[in-house]
Amino acid sequence: MLVVPDYRGIRIQIDAVPAGARWKADVRIRRVLSNDRPRVERMTCSKLAADHAERSGEIWARRWVDLNRTADDGPNA
Repeated sequence: MLVVPDYRGIRIQIDAVPAGARWKADVRIRRVLSNDRPRVERMTCSKLAADHAERSGEIWARRWVDLNRTADDGPNA
């Protein structure tokens, strides 16, 4: 499991999931200090190692956060 505790006010958690002989990544994206349900995505990256799948999931999640920020997200947006 890989956790980014605070990326632009968002907590990102990535879990590697076995998919046959390869690995995928489950990504959870949630606002820090919020009771909202997290956004959960399964990223199909088909990596040979679990840590590689987690790093790919982190890159994907950071891009998702950057692209989906809105003006009402606060002063650090």
